[in-house]
Amino acid sequence: MKHINGKSNCLADYLSRPSDDPLFDVDYGLESKLPCSTSSNLPNPCQPSKNIVAYMTLRPRQKIPAPGVSSLDQDDDSSEATSCTSEDSFTTCSPLITTTPSPNVFDSNQLSHEQAQDPAISRIISQLNHSTHPDSTLSSSFIIKSGILHKFITLTPKSKRRLCVPYLPSSMIRSLLTAMHDDPFQGGHFSIDKMMSKIRPRYWWPHMKQDVHSHVQACVLCQQYNYSRQKKPGHLQPIPPVAIPFSVIGMDFCGPFAESPRENKYVLVVTDLFTHFVTAIPLPTNTADITALTLFRHIFCRFGVCSTLITDQGTHFNNNLMSALQHLLGYNHILSTPYHPQTNGVVERFNASMVVQISKLQQKHHNNWDDYLDAVVFAYNSSKHKTTQYSPFELLFGRPPKLPIDSPPQYYQFDRPSNYFVHLQKILQVYHQQAKLNIMNQQRYHKKYYDYNRRDPHYNVGDRVFTKIFAARGKLNPRYSAEPKIIVQINHPTYTVRHEPTGLEHRHHVSDLRPVTLAYVDNDSI
Repeated sequence: MKHINGKSNCLADYLSRPSDDPLFDVDYGLESKLPCSTSSNLPNPCQPSKNIVAYMTLRPRQKIPAPGVSSLDQDDDSSEATSCTSEDSFTTCSPLITTTPSPNVFDSNQLSHEQAQDPAISRIISQLNHSTHPDSTLSSSFIIKSGILHKFITLTPKSKRRLCVPYLPSSMIRSLLTAMHDDPFQGGHFSIDKMMSKIRPRYWWPHMKQDVHSHVQACVLCQQYNYSRQKKPGHLQPIPPVAIPFSVIGMDFCGPFAESPRENKYVLVVTDLFTHFVTAIPLPTNTADITALTLFRHIFCRFGVCSTLITDQGTHFNNNLMSALQHLLGYNHILSTPYHPQTNGVVERFNASMVVQISKLQQKHHNNWDDYLDAVVFAYNSSKHKTTQYSPFELLFGRPPKLPIDSPPQYYQFDRPSNYFVHLQKILQVYHQQAKLNIMNQQRYHKKYYDYNRRDPHYNVGDRVFTKIFAARGKLNPRYSAEPKIIVQINHPTYTVRHEPTGLEHRHHVSDLRPVTLAYVDNDSI
């Protein structure tokens, strides 16, 4: 009998395991019970596998595939095996770390043979060996050591120390690049600079950095997994202002919030893109029928039918009911590019401000955020907007709003209502012209700032690209699609791409595309 304290007693767990489960713990003196049959698939206990680097006794856990990763991308675990040995009371189970097949196909022993087959290298060797007075530039740059042509180099421009490294023949360039980038031990798929720092002190060939750059850029795994350290591609595309209130409007849902005593959970926000006048309506749900009814009652029946409505592609906006309302009233409904909220940026920006202001005012224990919604919206509409330099209220009604702190207003005396209309028309004309000019100036300023040092790639029909993955994914999953997709329609900066195996087509903004770089091909393989 052997005593085991309570914290270490895991033997009861063995009662629920199959009889052929090879999990035993050395600490409990059960190593002698591990079957070592020659007919099993386990490796010979007396001949441990050379691939095993370290061992650890583990309890098997069910593997759950990461979301968004297909079964084709999962590792094949059917080949996992356990090994055991009873000698010296040592038990080995599933290896914690195993070496993977290395893509290193570079053989430095072939250097002399391959140099002899390379015309450029053979020509230099011949000149150094047979010329009685070789070119001084040639002799100061190259030397033959042990039958191999070497090149004198300096690691940095300011370095005075010269190294002598072998001249790599063109037939071995590709194998070296593969070994120094793809091999997990030597390269590990690191950057161009790190790869150059390893190759430069060891080998030299013409246009070396260009070849290294091409190889790294063409690595499919690097294209799928690497972060982009640059600004997202694609220049800013401002919407030209129309000096007519509620001609172009944006609409979006904000929420869900905590349910208020009035059972409201969402806010439908509608913003006029010219005056920036905001209308926000609290709602209990965000269904298609509620959306269409609210838009008709609170916007179209108050301010008239717009000419253009901009929304995202949510199901509450992109449905048959909204399409029927569009055709019935005769306005243009524009759906923003998926995962590109900048298309409706004016509304999105107000949503961010509204949430912050409401959170400051609400009584947290009562969740009465909708009691303060109208006040927050009025405070916004009555404040000067940085873009237009006028308050939205003033641009819409032709006068500033009366606030409690204001002195008694000055009244204008008009003999007829038509006189007031002429006066209001003149004021609004001045306001709108100046506001339009201010909007255009702000758009030029923001575009210049946004586009600075930002690429704006243009693709053609038939180009192959990777698309960004927006679904929930693990940290070790790729950031871009596993398979390239083909561009079938262009409306820069929006592109329609097709997945060839399924034929499915989706729209993507240029900032969510990554061009497929062709694989590196050396001269001898053409």
